[in-house]
Amino acid sequence: MAYNKEPDRLAPLKDALKASGTPGGAWLLCGPESYLSEYYRSLMRKKVIPDPDMGFFDHVRLNGSEKSSDGDEFPLAARLSSAMEGLPVMNEGKLIEIAEPAFPDMKAAELKEFCEVLETLEDYPYVTVLILCAEEEFPTDYNAQTRGTAWKALEKAGMHIIPFPMQTKAKLAPWCAKHFASEGIRAAQDVIDAMIDRVGFSMTALSCEMQKLCAYLHANHRDMASRDDVASVCCSTDTAGDFAVSNAVRERDIGTLTRVYTILKNEKTEAMTLFFQISAAINELWRVKQGLADGYSKEDLMRMLGIKEYPMKLAMQGCAKYPLDTLTRLTALCAETDLLLKSTPVDGYVLVERILCAMSARYESQLTVKENIR
Repeated sequence: MAYNKEPDRLAPLKDALKASGTPGGAWLLCGPESYLSEYYRSLMRKKVIPDPDMGFFDHVRLNGSEKSSDGDEFPLAARLSSAMEGLPVMNEGKLIEIAEPAFPDMKAAELKEFCEVLETLEDYPYVTVLILCAEEEFPTDYNAQTRGTAWKALEKAGMHIIPFPMQTKAKLAPWCAKHFASEGIRAAQDVIDAMIDRVGFSMTALSCEMQKLCAYLHANHRDMASRDDVASVCCSTDTAGDFAVSNAVRERDIGTLTRVYTILKNEKTEAMTLFFQISAAINELWRVKQGLADGYSKEDLMRMLGIKEYPMKLAMQGCAKYPLDTLTRLTALCAETDLLLKSTPVDGYVLVERILCAMSARYESQLTVKENIR
């Protein structure tokens, strides 16, 4: 993997955490292993804001998309620049965290403006900018030759980009051994191997299952784990493969979609990210369905919508599972949800789950019955 031939990207972060004073600079933690991203974010928070109770004024949180009550967009670059201006109040430094920056979707001018603000960070040594992105928000390309525009522009502007790939079994095994040892539990190598084989390579899932297993052993006054314990106590973790969300939407398979959604939610995938995946699939189905209803051919739609032949085949198959009126209502619901996610404090997961309910064929039949009654 090309990534392994690069300099150790994690080294600067480790050095900054060990050094005295405020780390400063801009740091983007990304990649599919969210456990490590969350772990290093927690260390950075403790480094810059040692006492959370005293850090209210020095811990600034920004959202990538923010609108006024009138619907006007507040550029992220301008909000970041404004947040950098004020001096720390109760701490040596100031921490600015940015959620859901949507770098890959930024227009060239927006990305350029944001990078120009990053370049001024050297004038604010007390400011540390921290961003954590899920893999869906900031795709991790370990090949330096094929990285996207956003990655290259941000790195050129001085941002430390640190991707955390899924860990190999060779790296996970000693980590699991340390976890067991910290709980006073002994686990042989074959037990640890069985644990990883059963639970999978997600460090979040492994951590939860190891805690459960340790609690079980302590309750039974034992200090050694066995393969039988792993099989009896630990769950076989389900995973969501690539395109699982869009595939389930196209199939109108609410059972699978709900299962995949639950997995991703438990893996701490942001509600906005889940919404984008679901709404993108719904909107594509609606465009194709409406185009077919308007008399356009498959070839016309491929050209107009920029969809290649195989994805178009899947989209047309998916269209057959939804009435056009249903897709029209769902696109309207997606537009409403998008606004609510960006402008209200309503729990984002609740808003996404409302879309899941509205997608089911059972909901559609009940809605039709109610409309007939009226």
